[in-house]
Amino acid sequence: MVIRGAPRGGRRVALLLVALWAGCVAAQPAVDAWPRPAERPLAGEPAWLHPEGRERLLQELVALFRTNYWDAANVDWVDWGARHREAVVAAGDRAALDAALGRMVRELGDGHSSWLGLPGATEAPERATTPTPRIGVQLSYVDGRGLVIERVYPGTPAAEADLRRADVITTVGGLDLRSAGSLFEANAALAAALGEGSAALRVERGRVAFDVEVGASTVAFADVATRPYAVMLGVDVGYLHVPTFNEAGVGLAVHRALRGLVADGARALVLDLRGNLGGRLVEAGLVAGAFAAGPWARATARGELAWTATYEVVAAPGGGQQAVARLVQPDGAVLGEASVSEPTAFGGPTVVIVGSETASAGEIVAGALAAGGRARVVGETTQGNVEAVRAYALSDGSRVLVAIARVEASDGALLDAGVTPEVTARASVLDLARGVDPPVAEALRLLGGLPFTPGRWF
Repeated sequence: MVIRGAPRGGRRVALLLVALWAGCVAAQPAVDAWPRPAERPLAGEPAWLHPEGRERLLQELVALFRTNYWDAANVDWVDWGARHREAVVAAGDRAALDAALGRMVRELGDGHSSWLGLPGATEAPERATTPTPRIGVQLSYVDGRGLVIERVYPGTPAAEADLRRADVITTVGGLDLRSAGSLFEANAALAAALGEGSAALRVERGRVAFDVEVGASTVAFADVATRPYAVMLGVDVGYLHVPTFNEAGVGLAVHRALRGLVADGARALVLDLRGNLGGRLVEAGLVAGAFAAGPWARATARGELAWTATYEVVAAPGGGQQAVARLVQPDGAVLGEASVSEPTAFGGPTVVIVGSETASAGEIVAGALAAGGRARVVGETTQGNVEAVRAYALSDGSRVLVAIARVEASDGALLDAGVTPEVTARASVLDLARGVDPPVAEALRLLGGLPFTPGRWF
């Protein structure tokens, strides 16, 4: 595993951010970076409807970034504002204004700072939907093979039936899906069977075929998609997929899942962070701390230490133990914390899987465990999108996320070029259709000290 530093560049915006504070704070006073136009009454209308109001909004934004952005020398802030002034002031409606300010913030290229605009301005209207019976999987279709399971969601009928990633559903209710011709047709056959309450499936797992009856349920994907998923891969290897750190309670769910895997005999672990776009650093800290206590990351801003991320196990007020993850400033002030009761400490060999889409807190955890010698890394180089952000409100109510610190490994190793795995591997749908997930196979090879990749060539 290699952690490198690199010049900052344009990177895909992570959908889930490394956030320190949930609330907004007041924006800083505007700076007279250029002459302020004459004030005039706006007759109770929103200020942004007039050129003077849009100009003031631009000045506030420039002042906010000049005061709070983690890298003070990232751009010439006055010139940055001046380059976008014409588009902002000339914006004819709110959509055009938000587009101009959005382009302005994206130009910084950190992948985290983001113009959000007015609250609720981009919310889509709710649509009434008819509940559809499902089994709780993400599927693809491969002609000649059938429905390929890419992901099983925890707490769903598929998980209860022990269906797994890389399983292939070849028939449903006796209907052969291998010649269905498309995902639409194959899914329609599955949905028709589930409409009767359950579906009789023929499933192939590698070279083994088996039959299973799976019940139908109304699956709330928005809920189950964020939950950690755990399963045993063999007699003594556990597998844990953590899709996000953005939900409160993720750390608790991970500790419970680890406890269950250990009870089932896990002595080694595959920690899968593919698809993890980040989230709350204190939740990420509870996960990282399950593998190694102590400082695990730190953040710098404008050349100085901003805070250190720590994890420790202490006595709980009512007896027993609790684990506490904190973000602590140099003066000892705590910026944020989260805790779990009766924590689990996993000390066995661990391999972390990352993907090209793994970002923010997802890659910070992977890099921290690797830098501390606590895990080996398999997969693809991550995003290198490791800024911490804070939300601010401007005078008209507009919201903006500002990257206020850069997160590093606890020893100061930079993560902004991404985490480069020790072994490169990625999974295609065709790989899964053949019954193999190459990154998992490589992880099992490393954990077993094998000279070959199990399931890959044999």
